[in-house]
Amino acid sequence: MWETLVRYYGIDWFALVLNAAAIYQLGKKQKSGWILGIVANLAWIAFGFLAHSVATIAACGIFTFLNVKGWRDWQKTSSFASESAEVKSCNKRAC
Repeated sequence: MWETLVRYYGIDWFALVLNAAAIYQLGKKQKSGWILGIVANLAWIAFGFLAHSVATIAACGIFTFLNVKGWRDWQKTSSFASESAEVKSCNKRAC
């Protein structure tokens, strides 16, 4: 049984935990969830190489790209929101 659990050096378990943490963080609207998702998908890609699974490598490559895009888009949105908040507060103070 132990051999089955550590067949891929624990990379699959590491990726599983990171994926769960990423989803949890994103559910709480925390940007760190995107970074955890990127690291998790890179771990899944390593697992895919060890397991000789082209589909896993391809899927996680796409998911990594989507996580990077989500992180970048979130940065743009958060910087726009902070600029918008600054403008609103400035308007209230009659800058």
